[in-house]
Amino acid sequence: MSLLAHELSGTAVFLTAFACVMAGAEILARRNLLAAETSRKAVHLLGGLICLCFPFLLSSWISVLVLALTTALILYGGERSGALKCLGSVQRKSRGSLYFPLAVLLFFVLGKDRLWLYVSGLLVLVFADTAAALAGTRFGKIHYRTAPNEQKSLEGTVAFMVMAFLSIYLSLEFLGGNIGHTTALLSALLLAILLAGFEAISIGGTDNIFVPVATCYLLLKVTDKPPQELLFQCISLVGVALLLFKINNRRRTFTTRSQIIFLLFSYAAWSLGSADWMLPVVAGFIIYQLVTKSCDALRNTLGARELLRPLLPHLVILFVANITMQHDFWFAPFLISAAVTTALCAELRFLSDNPPQRLRGTALLCAAVLPTLIPLLLCLPFQGWAVIRALPLLLMISISFTYLYHCAVQLPVNPFVMNYSLPLVSAAAGGICALLQVWGVLKPLDPMTWAEVFR
Repeated sequence: MSLLAHELSGTAVFLTAFACVMAGAEILARRNLLAAETSRKAVHLLGGLICLCFPFLLSSWISVLVLALTTALILYGGERSGALKCLGSVQRKSRGSLYFPLAVLLFFVLGKDRLWLYVSGLLVLVFADTAAALAGTRFGKIHYRTAPNEQKSLEGTVAFMVMAFLSIYLSLEFLGGNIGHTTALLSALLLAILLAGFEAISIGGTDNIFVPVATCYLLLKVTDKPPQELLFQCISLVGVALLLFKINNRRRTFTTRSQIIFLLFSYAAWSLGSADWMLPVVAGFIIYQLVTKSCDALRNTLGARELLRPLLPHLVILFVANITMQHDFWFAPFLISAAVTTALCAELRFLSDNPPQRLRGTALLCAAVLPTLIPLLLCLPFQGWAVIRALPLLLMISISFTYLYHCAVQLPVNPFVMNYSLPLVSAAAGGICALLQVWGVLKPLDPMTWAEVFR
């Protein structure tokens, strides 16, 4: 059979099976034999199982691209117009039907010659997501808010975690080839915890794109690590989560969704960097809580963009350090960016009070000094006297940017300053630190790497 004939026959098989699923779900939904959420998840589940056959039905990603775009338009259009009752009868707004086919395309492209990646990612998307929705709908009693008009249940999150673990472990165990049994087990456990976090913070069906992207990235990253490092990461992730939730529980500064976003960012610093890279993040979290303890409670309507915007500069630095493999050069800019972000977040927290306040006195001094000083002192046992030599200049940068921002911000604070000044100023602080290293004024620090620990 020629390649064209193979692609056409595979496409025909998929379209026929998919049409049968849609027709069956639509008939049952119109006759009120299936609830709205059940019919939606039935299409999600059965459609995903059909997509498991793609590596055997199709060879070209172009064929999958055409099918993904076609089904995305059909599902999204049918849902928005109300023509497909099996998709459009739920009360909450969701674009999951649009993202799902695109996620399948992502798995197919990245899973080329890696069947375990395609199968494990798709099983998580199909079974874990369905289990979370059905368990939350039927058994959910403990709820947490993810958006002003949306909430999820702890029972649904636990169901997602269990199914994600089984999906990844079984795929790695039977299709992983050279991936060892212990590595498969620990990789599945680590990813199940992390993906449950991504699913918990995703709203409006965005879990159908965030979870697949995270699954692919994490699977490619963790499956080549030694088992002892994976075990250490699992224990550390749980420990950091308990620490952050315990600290926040006293003041309830952040909502559950905000805490999970911060935990995922902390893990990114921990995993992509090392313990040295996570110290500025966790220290900043604790210092922020202490400095702003007299402020009003944060409003619970903060969106994902508002929560992630302050973290973008040092997240970019973290990824650049990994891509260029220049961890030494980028560590000090990361630390300064995180420290300035902590100080400026505290400043804006005071300004958002009713009535607005200014950060003054001891609180201003602590916000300007401690986010830089404490992580560097904690790094002292690992990096030696290089930290002491760099400390005065790094403190000068942190204090200067904090004080300049404090003097420049005027009341009342306009929306642009509130939303965009913080990442711009923290990025500038990190940039100045990088330039000083290029000019030889500041010597790069030497952060610990996991390769050194577990080699």
